Amino acid sequence: MLRLRAPIMAQPRHIYDLADELLSEILSFLLEPAPRALNGRFNGNGHTSRPGNHEHEVSDLDHFRLVCKRFMRIGTPYKFSRFTLRFSDHGFRRLDELVDMQLAYYVKTITYMVRPFYQGSGWARTLRILGSENPEISQLHSRRLREQTNLTETNNDQTRLRRAISSFSALQEIKLLRLQDEADEYLIDFIRDHSLGNGTSTATSIRFDWETACSRAVTNLSIALLDSKCSSIRFTGPQISPEATLQLLRAPSTTLAAMGGRLTSLDINFHSTTDITATMADLSEVFRRFFVAAKNLIAIHIGFLGKTPLDLDLELLFHHIRWKTLRKLSIQGWRLSADEIIALARRHSPQLRDFRLLGVYLRPGGLWRDVLVVLREEMEQLERLVLRDIDYAAHFDSVAVSNGVEVFDDYPAGPVPSSFTLATDSLLW
Repeated sequence: MLRLRAPIMAQPRHIYDLADELLSEILSFLLEPAPRALNGRFNGNGHTSRPGNHEHEVSDLDHFRLVCKRFMRIGTPYKFSRFTLRFSDHGFRRLDELVDMQLAYYVKTITYMVRPFYQGSGWARTLRILGSENPEISQLHSRRLREQTNLTETNNDQTRLRRAISSFSALQEIKLLRLQDEADEYLIDFIRDHSLGNGTSTATSIRFDWETACSRAVTNLSIALLDSKCSSIRFTGPQISPEATLQLLRAPSTTLAAMGGRLTSLDINFHSTTDITATMADLSEVFRRFFVAAKNLIAIHIGFLGKTPLDLDLELLFHHIRWKTLRKLSIQGWRLSADEIIALARRHSPQLRDFRLLGVYLRPGGLWRDVLVVLREEMEQLERLVLRDIDYAAHFDSVAVSNGVEVFDDYPAGPVPSSFTLATDSLLW
């Protein structure tokens, strides 16, 4: 007699049954960041997050990590992959805690946010005057001034940066950002309105100085990077002071070579309220030594303010160097000849896939038509071409003289668009 066996019911499956790799993949998809601008936003706990509902994203990750020890282990690399360091006592304490908790291994991106420095010896008097008008703002700046003095005089900022970055074994990206809030704006307006920054004596001369702050940040980041074993680093600096770069003139060639060899991406905009053509000419040798050593660069962006485009031969900075690994090249805020652009493009035609000209003005004798013909017919690997706010130098100068103002944005507020931005047919042809 045949006996019928009852069907075996499949056991219900739960998310806990998934392998760690699958759970990590799911979490990675949920937290996938959208493209970020150079001036991307940061949430309050020091970790960057994608645009949109920042608090919601962070809470999702935190809730995931609180489910159980296994989920905490899977979520920890995502939680600490990006770290934001502010130049302050609190910021460096957080950095120390990260290292002490043995979480530095997970950091892939560090963003160093630095305020302009209080320079000059008349700050005590200035802050006393400010205190009679706004005690809260005065106390805030007094505290920040004390912290700046303590960190710089003891060299504590450099010491702690070196310790941290040497622990960031997975580091891939360094960002240097200028930090300026409403309290800083209030102080700047107060100094201007009360003519407190115009004193000629050391007792009254004060300034809120980005050049000094940027120079120290660039120097300390460079020293910390050279002390570490980090390689294949992307560096981003949307408001670099040319004076900070001048510090590299005193650096040994071996130091520049060591730094350049570790970078795979260089994305910098030089920030100055005046024409810096002469300053950049002085930096020609620094760029030559650095770029010769930077043989592994995959992406380069060199930008200047649109209101004062650089009037310097391209090769005084690029020195006819050809990067065999270069895939993306971007130039912003520059007066160039058509021949210079064509030569640069041809030099990298075998591998260049992304070429961007932003706020570039052709010198007399050149035509955008000639540039476009070469880009269209000879750049076989080119996948993306961005032309934005391009013009002829003569027309740019005539508009600036007649209007007395500069109408273009200095830096893009968001991701660079993938489409062409061409002014008129007459501009090109």
